[in-house]
Amino acid sequence: MSEERKGITGSLFKGLTRNTVESLAIKMGLKPNERGWVTVDIGASLVSVSPKVAMDFFKAVPEIAKLLDNEDLRTWAELGRRIAVNSAEEASDFYKYSLEIFESLSGHMRTLLIALCSKQIVLSPAAALTTFRSAPGIVESLGDEKSAARLFGIAVEVAHRSVKHSTEVLSAAPQALQAVRNVGDGSDDASLDAVLNLAESFAQRTGATAAEFLSAVGEGLDFVKGAEDVVALCSQTAIFLDRGGATALQYFRSARSVLEVGGGVSFEKWNRVTRKVADEGNAIVYDFLKLTPKVLATLVVTQRKRVADRINAVLDIVEELASNNIYIALECFKSSPRALASATLDQFQSWAREGAAMHRSDRRKAQAYYALESKTSQESLRGAHDGVSLDSISHLLRLYVEGLTGREMIIVPLGAIPEESKINDGHTIQLPAVIAEFGSPEEDFRLYKALAAHASGQVEFGTRVAGSDDIRAALKDIEAHFTEKERSQAAAEMKDPEYAQYSNAEHLGLKARRSLDPALFNEADYKLVLSRFPNSLLATRIFTTMENARIDWRLRSVYRGIRRELDFVRSRLIERRPKIAELTIEQAIYEMLFQITICGGVIDEQARRAYGEIIHQFERIVSEYLRNDEATVADTLMATFHVYELLEGNRNQQQADANAEEQQDESSQDDADGGENTSDKQQQAPQQQRRSDLFNQWSQTVEETMPTDSDLLNEIMNAETSEQELQEGDEVFFYDEWDRELGDHRARWCRVIQRENRKGHREFVDQVRSRYSGVISSIRHQFQMLKPESLRKIKGELDGEDFDLQAVIDHHVDKKTNGRPSDRLYIRRVRRERDVAVSFLLDMSSSTARTISRHPNQPYTRPGQKIIDIEKQGLVLMSEALEAVGDAYSISGFTSEGRRNVKYFTIKRFKEKYTQEVEKRIGGITYHNNTRLGAAIRHAASELERPGCQNQASHHSQRRPAL
Repeated sequence: MSEERKGITGSLFKGLTRNTVESLAIKMGLKPNERGWVTVDIGASLVSVSPKVAMDFFKAVPEIAKLLDNEDLRTWAELGRRIAVNSAEEASDFYKYSLEIFESLSGHMRTLLIALCSKQIVLSPAAALTTFRSAPGIVESLGDEKSAARLFGIAVEVAHRSVKHSTEVLSAAPQALQAVRNVGDGSDDASLDAVLNLAESFAQRTGATAAEFLSAVGEGLDFVKGAEDVVALCSQTAIFLDRGGATALQYFRSARSVLEVGGGVSFEKWNRVTRKVADEGNAIVYDFLKLTPKVLATLVVTQRKRVADRINAVLDIVEELASNNIYIALECFKSSPRALASATLDQFQSWAREGAAMHRSDRRKAQAYYALESKTSQESLRGAHDGVSLDSISHLLRLYVEGLTGREMIIVPLGAIPEESKINDGHTIQLPAVIAEFGSPEEDFRLYKALAAHASGQVEFGTRVAGSDDIRAALKDIEAHFTEKERSQAAAEMKDPEYAQYSNAEHLGLKARRSLDPALFNEADYKLVLSRFPNSLLATRIFTTMENARIDWRLRSVYRGIRRELDFVRSRLIERRPKIAELTIEQAIYEMLFQITICGGVIDEQARRAYGEIIHQFERIVSEYLRNDEATVADTLMATFHVYELLEGNRNQQQADANAEEQQDESSQDDADGGENTSDKQQQAPQQQRRSDLFNQWSQTVEETMPTDSDLLNEIMNAETSEQELQEGDEVFFYDEWDRELGDHRARWCRVIQRENRKGHREFVDQVRSRYSGVISSIRHQFQMLKPESLRKIKGELDGEDFDLQAVIDHHVDKKTNGRPSDRLYIRRVRRERDVAVSFLLDMSSSTARTISRHPNQPYTRPGQKIIDIEKQGLVLMSEALEAVGDAYSISGFTSEGRRNVKYFTIKRFKEKYTQEVEKRIGGITYHNNTRLGAAIRHAASELERPGCQNQASHHSQRRPAL
């Protein structure tokens, strides 16, 4: 036996002669050649792992040796040995079923399968076994051996880089080949060759992307017309392979999106833009390719109709801008869905060109402009289209209204008549100076006609009528209802023991209802009636919608010829109505009321199921009061009253339920806390938050805007932080923010979420009162000295309620002495009232968790305090002092997680009493996330303006300035 063969067999055959080994090989049916020695070598190594596996190997090898050459045999045997190291049972099965698998494959396919499995087993024996077992089925599913051989070759190439992706190549291949064969009549092999050639190129360059490419093909090729289109698309994709496999793959996917949505014309335009972008570099073209499907998908959602035309128009303007500045063109393309959602195509094109002219050399300003973040951009988008001016058609509209109503009317633009001038004389109609709603002069003119008819209907059908019997009757009923309601509320307050601690109802947050002037009652109009509602703003919003519905019904009933124009406006409104599910709660309620009154009913079936009860109530009120050929403005006022009460009643009921539950929880907690220790209190669960109240939400002043908080649109607009979901009872506000570098306001840049602060333990307030009782008394005394007297005496007046005795004496003395006495002998009493509101705004960021005032030499006996605790102590001291002087004050805190999630925690409102509930909220103050001052201060300032005080102050508890 040679030294080489001794090394192969190793110590297992030590001491055996050559004749013995050759005799053993002959008995196993193997000739003593190189193949025999390989077999004996592997078998010997298997004996050390598992004798049973070695026996199965020796049983299988005679037949397998007839199908494989020396190298493949060695590789196959080595596969089994590697499997045996992990699982002897699986190795035995591998040798047993190998003959069946090899017999079902051709010689070339056997070699490819062994090569693929030998690559996979290095990292994943399980993947190699799966591939080996499923090979016959994969080959059969691929349809022909030629394609199967190429795909197995692709998998081998991919396996050099990634075992996982090599298995994905084979799993994606059958569906990909079937998709290619489905193109045309399936008889053309050119498309199949093109796809396989491209897959091989992906495998050779990047490996993993080959599997992703086949998966993309397997999704279907219905977007192409024939095999030649597949060949052309693969050729275009192959060009981008020089820029990287990821870029080429993204090109293929983006091209698919363009062809599916816009067709061949859009693809040609997009392809030209892509080549221009590619000239700028690999990174920018990859971003553009990745952005394309998202932009197109958003356009499909927002445009719905004529999508292909809109996409072509967008690509035209993007290609135009790309000729001068690629970056500006990409920003325009990125923002096109949002811009087109609120503007016509003409407006969009003019806006895009204006932005390119304004910010050609400043990419940052261009980005803000096209993202519609700056006010300049928003104003440009709204005013880009000239539309139809009132001056050009006022004569036609006047004739139209006169022919419609038989009355001579004066048509003037909105804002042209001073406020002090009368416009309710029955002869004046105010209309917008310009309408550019639909982008078409004809359609804009039809809208003018509908608006003119509505305005004339308000005159003809008595919207502005005053002093009528039915309006006075409506005013009387509404006034009596709210007066009685206020008396009941005051009576309930009087039963509150805490009420007796205060000298007047104003401090308790109660406003005395103004008495109605009898002289105004006789000349009452809708404005006076609406002013008698506790929330006149909410009542006005409801009335506006209701009155438009009444006028629309009366016009359709009296002037049948105008129905076509009214139906046109209604149809356009229906087309543009947003999905109720995508709106906030307050917007959803108003939208449902709008659709019932103006659009004929709620058109969203999902909303009808979700809000069935409230929709039914709205429809009942509208049907009872407004859909009547004799309905007057008084009927509209009564309909407004019932809708108002419906919303307020639901709000009060939900608030009462929430308070009852909260009191029950507190009682239960107090019973359970009778013997609990401090550690148990610290583990107490937070108090239940306020229940969501959609009616109360809607009663706030809310600007209606297009929903832009979808994940897709947020991703397109590159929001640096996503908007967090709202909790029950949250209110959302948006604020502009000045950008110094941009030189403009970023419109609605910061999103402030106002919510009630969580409740903690009021023991914190009690501890502060006990610890600083002397300080509190001193501060109270100082503040009480600031409180003015109800009546202040002013001496030395020429006239007044009483004589000043000293001045009278001086008068007589001067008269006798120098002859020049003073006539200022009187005392006048002047009422001076203190009118001050104070807002405390706390920094509740995570930095307030730091400990300060720690003594360096006594860290345990004098450990110091956290900043947040010092802030809370200061709040307690100031609250106690302000309670003594009676000034209105509020307490709030803020933190942030990016500009879209500025949290504004309400601890005490201006008109809220300093109760145990407020003390619990003070105890619940803790630190959170980051600091963003601007938006929080703006919101605090807006809150500060609400009390209407002449002298207002704001205090921001902050350790250092930060923006």
